[in-house]
Amino acid sequence: MEYKNIIVETKDFITTITLNRPPTNSVNLGIREELNQAVTELEQSADTRVVIVTGAGEKGFCAGMDVSDIANITKGPNGNDVLNKIERSTKPFIAAINGYALGGGCELALVCHFRFMTDNPKAVIGCPEVNLGITPGWGGIQRLPRLLGKSKALDMILFSKRLPPPEALAAGLVDKVFPAANLMQEATAFAKALAKRPPLAVAAVLQGMSIGLEKGLEEGLRVDREWSSKLGKSKDATEGFTAFFEKREPVFKGE
Repeated sequence: MEYKNIIVETKDFITTITLNRPPTNSVNLGIREELNQAVTELEQSADTRVVIVTGAGEKGFCAGMDVSDIANITKGPNGNDVLNKIERSTKPFIAAINGYALGGGCELALVCHFRFMTDNPKAVIGCPEVNLGITPGWGGIQRLPRLLGKSKALDMILFSKRLPPPEALAAGLVDKVFPAANLMQEATAFAKALAKRPPLAVAAVLQGMSIGLEKGLEEGLRVDREWSSKLGKSKDATEGFTAFFEKREPVFKGE
């Protein structure tokens, strides 16, 4: 697929997806279709071990659904399905929040496994849909309480609060805050460290944790046992033990 609404770039096992509809990078049918396609392809790509998601420009990460594209809301992949696919990915996703992340933009950040945010005072994150008489429709109601706790999530959603970087960090909504000039550099450095980890073991942790949180402890443990058996026979496990005894850094290939 030729991408017109996003930019996809891969280097050193790290793929960066940039929402490319500045200044707000709001989600239209095109972004839903292209993001869905990109995530599907990257899940199967041996060239990608970590994914960074960010927004074009310096103003917004993503302002959520494009209200001018409301006529297309029922067309193409559903926003929930696209975000679920990211959350359930066996490859780590890092949200590099370079500006405001509101509504669907906040929900996109929530499904990423890690969230880094610029310290720009104009940058805010939240789900303000109740101001419009509607509710967060792409998982915010379910994911915010899992991250922040029930009362904090209710306070944020019911009062349409938009948290600036320091408050988002203190609440646990984002993991780290960096100066705007360093955001992508820091996200990339973190991604490089992740990319050196054994891909199969990373996939096992992500899938087991995701299924356990969604379907319960027993189902999660079942998946963990299946992965343990598979990993024990992998070339990466052989490399890991060999490197340990040879006192060198392992080189994992995802095999």
